Amino acid sequence: MGRGRGLESILDSAFPPVHAGNLTNSTDPLAGFSSSTLLESIVPGYGHIQRFLLYSFGFDVTILVTLGAVVWVGARIFRSMSTVFWGFLSSYFMAEITVSSKDEIHGHLIQFLAHQYKTSSSRRLMAETPTQSAWEMDSEETETVETTVDPDGNIKWLNFSNQEAKSQPRFTPAIGSHNFWHQGTYFQLRRKEVSVLDELGGGAATFKEKEVLTLSCFGRSTGPIKKLIQHAKAHYHLGHKAKTVVKRPAPKDMRRYGGRGSWVRVSERPCRPMKTVVLEEERKMDVMADINEYLDPKTAKWYANRGIPYRRGYLFHGPPGTGKTSLTFALAGVFGLDIHVVSLLEPTLTEEELGMLFTTLPARCIVLLEDIDTAGLVRTEQVEAEESKKESSSSENFNVTDLTKAIKKANQQSEEDRKKGISLSGLLNIIDGVASHEGRVLVMTTNHPEKLDEALIRPGRVDHQVAFGNATLAQIKELFERMYADDLPRTKLLPSHHALSVSPAHQLPNEIPSSKSKEKEIPTPPATPIISTSLPSEKSGERKIGEEPVSAEELSDIATKFSLLIPNTLFSPAEIQGFLLKRKKDPRKALRECKEWVAEQGELKRLRSRVMGVNGTQEGES
Repeated sequence: MGRGRGLESILDSAFPPVHAGNLTNSTDPLAGFSSSTLLESIVPGYGHIQRFLLYSFGFDVTILVTLGAVVWVGARIFRSMSTVFWGFLSSYFMAEITVSSKDEIHGHLIQFLAHQYKTSSSRRLMAETPTQSAWEMDSEETETVETTVDPDGNIKWLNFSNQEAKSQPRFTPAIGSHNFWHQGTYFQLRRKEVSVLDELGGGAATFKEKEVLTLSCFGRSTGPIKKLIQHAKAHYHLGHKAKTVVKRPAPKDMRRYGGRGSWVRVSERPCRPMKTVVLEEERKMDVMADINEYLDPKTAKWYANRGIPYRRGYLFHGPPGTGKTSLTFALAGVFGLDIHVVSLLEPTLTEEELGMLFTTLPARCIVLLEDIDTAGLVRTEQVEAEESKKESSSSENFNVTDLTKAIKKANQQSEEDRKKGISLSGLLNIIDGVASHEGRVLVMTTNHPEKLDEALIRPGRVDHQVAFGNATLAQIKELFERMYADDLPRTKLLPSHHALSVSPAHQLPNEIPSSKSKEKEIPTPPATPIISTSLPSEKSGERKIGEEPVSAEELSDIATKFSLLIPNTLFSPAEIQGFLLKRKKDPRKALRECKEWVAEQGELKRLRSRVMGVNGTQEGES
């Protein structure tokens, strides 16, 4: 303590304080008060530093400190006033729209803003790794076309180890506030993450992050923001008329929120041209005309006026690999509809959730239920009849062992019934119950139509059935010619101007078919829209040595010979296509090896085997 006082006395003697003569004898208690006294109470030792700088350099640091304090206080006052002013301005002179991350509009805006900020400069961005399908990566302009054959004719093995490095990241506005101009309007964007309580069931709950996106602009009308959102939706769906979007039910923890978030996009692929579906043209046009008449906006009003539920169901049945799913994808491409795929064997899917999924479907879409026969929706009466026949034909002696087996079998059946998520009655109520969704196109596929319950395929639930079979000689020839046709530059195609002629069976009752339509032959399906792209022509160096091009006449002749070598309706189109894919660049080789392949596959079918063993031996014989 004494040393501190001694140091203070030395500093006071070296730098004596400056006092005015009249202030020492003044009786005013505030006469000795100054800014230095105030700063001395806040910053210990400030008086000595101030006197040192004053005597050494002649500079009074109190002026600088006072100026800084005034600026700080002024900034605080200005920030408070600006906050109050901005709150008043945003409350009475700005409009805003909030979008939750659970809605699909949030994804539309994020993708649009990613494109917007790609062309404009911003100092706060969030980098994301976009998910790209094989079709999108193949169509990138930056992707260089690599040849598969070197100049000597040898195979050049492709390597995709650097594939991830080539993918460009996507930049979106970071969490916080952002400002941007769009079509002459000034917008403010605010991205904010909030925690919501998510109930897991059974009394358990957890917090999950949810993002809220707010768009605002000057003015008392939300019209500019609505136009921006509509523009973002149009930008998001740009080019979708040449793509088919496939959606599946979202995970269980996301389905409970309902809305469009109950469905998630799993893939998108180019529209499949209708001409690639191996089916008679008359059957194609029959299905397309029926769907075209059903999707007509006038049809919905016609159904409502007559009290008929506005629903349409189709059953595609036939052996595996005959084109049931392919026709569904082609129909989605022709009419520009998304495909919503539902698996009734999903263990986490209940009847209540399936009903909620159907209620959240868009106004126009295709609902695909593949392999409906594998979901256990069979005729229970037939099963019971078969079991009763077996029991009657068995021995009359019923001992304890038989009783034990019967009880065990009953327990197993009850266990299987408990595991089933969707029952037949529940599915029927969802398809055409009182609260069932209207406007959708329901497509069910099956390999065994005889196993389906009659209540499931009655009119009103299944209105149109299409039978698929193995490839005929004409279809084999068509499949061969399409496989080896030249890849011409792809251009943007639109449906032909002549509309689909609707058969009298599919016309509305108040419509009378004209005589001209009766004289017309069966039209061909319209072309599926395709994105305008130009594929590079095949280089002469890529052709193998000794391989000569095939003319159109020779290709037709080879296709005819190929179709005659394959038995009629023995193989499915998928089996023939699998054989041709291995020889997709050499039609002559496919013709030479056709007899051997037919013999091998015929032997496999005779022995009911699915795989070929080593040296052509069969495996899995039964």
